[in-house]
Formats: sequence, structure tokens, C-alpha cells
Amino acid sequence: MSTTDAHHGATPPGWELDESGDRRRIVLSGSWRLFTASDCRRRMSAELGALDSPADMIWDLNAVEALDSVGAWVLWQVWNRQLPADLACRDPHRQRFDRLADAPDVLPPKSHRISPVGALDTLGAGIIGIAQHTIGLLALLLGVLMDIATCAVRWRLIPVREITASIYHTGVSSVLLLGVTGYVIGIVMSLQIGVTLEDFGANQRIIGLMGLAVMRELGPVIAAIIQAGRAGSSITAGIAGMHLTEELDALQTFGSSPRMRLVTSRVVAMMITMPLLVVWTDGAEILGGATTAQFDLNVPFALFIARLPSSVDIYNFWLGLGKGALFGLIIALVGSYFGLTARANTDSLSSQTTRSVVVGLSLILILDALSGAILAKMGLI
Repeated sequence: MSTTDAHHGATPPGWELDESGDRRRIVLSGSWRLFTASDCRRRMSAELGALDSPADMIWDLNAVEALDSVGAWVLWQVWNRQLPADLACRDPHRQRFDRLADAPDVLPPKSHRISPVGALDTLGAGIIGIAQHTIGLLALLLGVLMDIATCAVRWRLIPVREITASIYHTGVSSVLLLGVTGYVIGIVMSLQIGVTLEDFGANQRIIGLMGLAVMRELGPVIAAIIQAGRAGSSITAGIAGMHLTEELDALQTFGSSPRMRLVTSRVVAMMITMPLLVVWTDGAEILGGATTAQFDLNVPFALFIARLPSSVDIYNFWLGLGKGALFGLIIALVGSYFGLTARANTDSLSSQTTRSVVVGLSLILILDALSGAILAKMGLI
């Protein structure tokens, strides 16, 4: 029999060999959480690896208190990457081994030679992937709309706590960042525009130009870009991490809808907070532009603020709020989709988070350009 020392107060992992029956029996016990115990991991690998024909033994893991991915990987290597014929363990532990069994053992070597067939295959795979993600996003959006319709009829189902928590994490905590960023961008924009206006002696035109650019484009887009990187990645990582901790399975076990609790609540929260953050960002950018205009273009601060409402049509303000709500929907929906489609491993978590940010930013810029083109064709801007 061999055991290891306790790690951080946890029951030490151990094993015991029973040769009293017709076949040898290995009984494991303790906590097999080996992420931070490299010495423990090496010791257990060496001890179990020294066994003769471990795959032919009876393995009893019923006494194992906890088993993480590293602990499962140690046993998987001892078993020569296949489940032993006789394995007794609890269902959550068996699921870890099933994931290892489903994972490919060896990645196919990458060919550095580019052939027409290979290029077409890569292009086709990319198109199919885009189509699958598009269908998945539309299906998730339809599910969210169904959840909202259900909550409109049955008020008790509204996830109030999840919505308010998301409002705080995605909105309140971003106020300082967006305020500072907006103020700096307002200063830079005022300086760049002011150089041209000063050459023509039209310094006061800075009021209308800054107000129009900020309310129609800069405010919504800057707020959406920052939130896509900050809140979008947080949403994806949070939901994807639930695959590792099996919290999604727990929600379904208790009869709760993961989509309602994790997706719909975040979508509603982002559609509430984004228009408010757009207003806040607009104000910070205009404040930065007005400050620079006073010191660089000799346009008084009070004059800037007084003439702004008459220099910019109020329609542009409402257009910015509408864009903010749309961008909030995109950020929450994309972040939730890639979080739900992540696999139960850390590599998938990081890759899905990256995809979420990239896709979210791309959709924001594409929809902003499309909306501008459509409104211009309709003569609304």
C-alpha cells in the first residue's frame, strides 16, 4: 500500500492493492485533486505506473472523495489510455474518463503544402462553420425572445436577481473606464477637428461637428467596443467555466432553465445598460471636446454647452440610444452563445472567449456600417 502526504488539509490520495481474491484489486481513496501538487502527481504516477498489467486488475474508485482533470489524466496514463475492463466509480468520475476516451489521442500532422483541394476544403469548412454559428445564434435569439414572451405572461419567472447582478457587473463597473476613455477621445477629436476649422476661421463649428459625431457614431461604437472586450469576454468565460464545474448540469437537474438564468437575463441587462452607458460616454466625450475647445479654439465652455442642443438634431441622440440597445443585444447574445458551446476544458474556454470578442467586435462594426448606409439611402441622416 502507498499513500501521499496531505495537501492543504485535504485527505491525501492513496491506493491499496488487494490480492486475496482470484484477481488483483486496486482500491483508491482520498482526494485526487492534483492541479497544484506536482510532487504528489509525480509520486502517484510513478507508484501506479510500476504495477504489473494494471489494465487487467479490478479498479475500485468508489472511495475517492474528489477527482479533477489532472487526477483523471494520471489514471488514464496508467491504464494506457483506455478504460480497464472492471472499473467501479461514481458517475461524475466516469464522465471525466469518458471525455478522455472521446478526445483524440494524436492530432493529425499539419501539411505546410497548399493544394487547390486543401484550399477548397479549408474554405468549405470555414463556410460551414460560419453557417453553423449563424444558425446557432439565430436559434438562441429565438429562444431568448420566447423566454421574454413567457416572462411577460408569467411575472414570477422573471430572473430579477440575475438581471440586477448583470446590470451591476456589465454596467456599473464600466462607468469609470468609459468615462475616462470618452473624455480622452473627446479631447483628441476636438484637437484634430479644430486644426482644420481654425485654418478657415470657423472655430465655433466645432460644436455641431463634435455633437453630431459623438451622438451618432462615437458614443455608441466606443461604448460597444469596450463592452465587447470587457463584458462580452466575461460572459463567455463565466458560462464556459460552468461546464468545468458542472453547474449547467446542476441547473438542469434542479429543473431550472440555463437559457433563462444565464442568457436571457444577460441580454435584458445589456439592453438596459448599453443605452445608459452610451449617454454617459456621449457626455464624457462632449465634456472633453468642450474643454479642449475652450483652451485651444477660444470657444467658451458655456457657449459650447448652450449651443449644442440647437446645433445637433435630437434625432441623432435617439439614434445613438437605439444603436446602444442593439449593440448590447449582440454583445450578450454572442458572449452567451460561445460560452454555451464551449467544451469542458481550459483550452476551449480560452478559444471560445477569443472568438466571442472577435465575432462581437466584427458584428458591431458591420451592423454600424450597414445601419449608416441604410439610413443614408432612406434620407434619414
